[in-house]
Amino acid sequence: MKHAKTVLILSFVLLVFATSAFASSGGEEASPWTPWMLLWRVVNTVALIGVLVYFLKKPLITFFSERTAQIQKDLDDAKEQRDKAERLIAEYQHKLAGMEKELEKMRVELRKTADAESGKVLANAEKVAAAMIESAKLTAEQEVRKAKEALKNEAVILAVEMAETLVQEKIDSDDRKRIVEDYLVKVGGMKQ
Repeated sequence: MKHAKTVLILSFVLLVFATSAFASSGGEEASPWTPWMLLWRVVNTVALIGVLVYFLKKPLITFFSERTAQIQKDLDDAKEQRDKAERLIAEYQHKLAGMEKELEKMRVELRKTADAESGKVLANAEKVAAAMIESAKLTAEQEVRKAKEALKNEAVILAVEMAETLVQEKIDSDDRKRIVEDYLVKVGGMKQ
């Protein structure tokens, strides 16, 4: 209803201006634009506008309201997505800060573990070194004993050989007979 009044007012104003424009031309020439012709065209135009408004009013209102609703929905969706993105950024920044703390904590734990492991390795190495030294001492002592035994045996053999050589050089045949007789007497006396 409001639009119809606006259309009528506009039509009337247009008619008034057209009539005054026609009247001011002086009418000297025969013009196809007579006041009735002009009135008829204005009425036709107003009627056309009225029909267009009548038939296109609802679709246009629907289209523009739907378009407005769609734009509002798109704006709301964009705002929601922006808010979601900002929340994700904040969450990731928080997680990143937490990761840095976690990494530092892991570094400290790894240093402690590495220190403990190196201490264990050093202690184990010291034990192995001590065991190797002890084993080397035992082996050296055994080798010294073997060398002493070998030297004693060698000395005994050399002493026997020297004694044998001395006996052979100093004992003559009379001494041999006497030794054999003495031996036989001792062995014979034992039997009895």
